[in-house]
Amino acid sequence: MDVQLFRIDDRLIHGQVVLGWAKPLRSERILLCDDEVSQSAWEKELYCTCVPEELKALVCNVDETTNILSTKILPEDKTIVLVKEPRVVMDIVNKGYVPGKVNLGGLHFSDQRKKYLSYVYLNDEEVKQLHWLLDKGISIYCQDVPTSKAHDVLDVIVKPRP
Repeated sequence: MDVQLFRIDDRLIHGQVVLGWAKPLRSERILLCDDEVSQSAWEKELYCTCVPEELKALVCNVDETTNILSTKILPEDKTIVLVKEPRVVMDIVNKGYVPGKVNLGGLHFSDQRKKYLSYVYLNDEEVKQLHWLLDKGISIYCQDVPTSKAHDVLDVIVKPRP
């Protein structure tokens, strides 16, 4: 499996991922990693129907995702990996797969989160989780779509917020 994009996005599969990223990257597969979604047949079906026919979609839990990424049991499809939050990336790393680069593409507003960019809101725990990932040598950048400017996550989370 050729991981083109390893993305944190709390909306998981949506138009920005399918049209904004998958199309220009010419992706062949979307691998959605979420323990809850993987246990719900109707949610799996819902997310998979959001993917155009030319893309393969796979919904897995953390263990399955780590196994797929570590063993390369799937074909060398150009793949986008989607997770909902930084904690899931930590879980994958703790189980043995370390992505080289992670895209922080969308963590949206909630009462507990502070605004860092128009598409990046983080709570204190998520900031700690990002630092943990950085300490593991993972490069993290913020970019909602490929046509927008990429920001190194450290430049975003250590600067004063507006």
